[in-house]
Amino acid sequence: MELKHPPLEADQRIYRKLLDSPFFGTYRRAFANATGLDFSLVPAIESEAAEKRAVNGCAAFCSAVNENEKGRRRCAMEHRCLSRETGDRAETRTCYAGLRETLVPVNLGGRTIAYLSTGQIFAGAGRERGFERVAEELRRVGVADRELEPLAEAWQATAELPLSRYEGSVTLLAAFALQLSDLLNRLITEEANSEPQIVVRAKRFINAHLEEKLSLDAVAGHVKVSPFYFCKLFKQASGMTLTEYINRRRVEWAKRKLANPRLRITDVAFDVGFQSVSQFNRSFLKYAGVSPTRFRSERDSADRIAAEEAA
Repeated sequence: MELKHPPLEADQRIYRKLLDSPFFGTYRRAFANATGLDFSLVPAIESEAAEKRAVNGCAAFCSAVNENEKGRRRCAMEHRCLSRETGDRAETRTCYAGLRETLVPVNLGGRTIAYLSTGQIFAGAGRERGFERVAEELRRVGVADRELEPLAEAWQATAELPLSRYEGSVTLLAAFALQLSDLLNRLITEEANSEPQIVVRAKRFINAHLEEKLSLDAVAGHVKVSPFYFCKLFKQASGMTLTEYINRRRVEWAKRKLANPRLRITDVAFDVGFQSVSQFNRSFLKYAGVSPTRFRSERDSADRIAAEEAA
């Protein structure tokens, strides 16, 4: 089943599963300890994502501004712009106050489910603008002069990181977004608690023979039902076609193999059962949200930065 236009409830359910997963909480703590930054997971629905980031700003200045209705509207506009600019990769924006913020998309089958949001700090030359320029912008939207003094204090107290360190942290977060995408795929392909035994047995057979050429007739024959009946039952029980399930599982296997730099991408494609490199590239982009080459490159970059941080 193609998931291009899923119900809103399905996206909310998937988002909640990610947010509540122990994996998410463990990485968030490790990221904070390694980089000094925090991040949050916000849903991809533009208006809700913008509102959540505006209300739950991690910086003291952002929190203070959002206590003022007019200041909150100004921040929400910045967040909406950042959301619209974010495509299939991390996007960073420096706001009117000189604070840098980044959104990293978490994708499922080429569709963004949520964003990892980090920043709201100074990185680079943001503080050099001076608060007077920030004050002018706040006055323009109606913030009174008497409200500017506490905002100035909060602005001066905002944390600052070297630009190179901030960019390295974003790279680590992009690698985590890929891991969350992996988790999404596993949640979808491995939810078999209520599936008929025919489907469960078929999935076991598929997973044991992924590197082979798998046809509908072969899988249906293994579970001893007609291809027509099996095709209908499998889609009804799993929410996807047999071909989609097989390709998803092969892409998950390929991701693990791509962690080995000695394996060529062409070899990985055939090792996991794809019949051509072009078919592998199309499926990988569809289910991972990035090409195999970019996936490997981003993973290698994250590994190098993690090693440097640990040194």
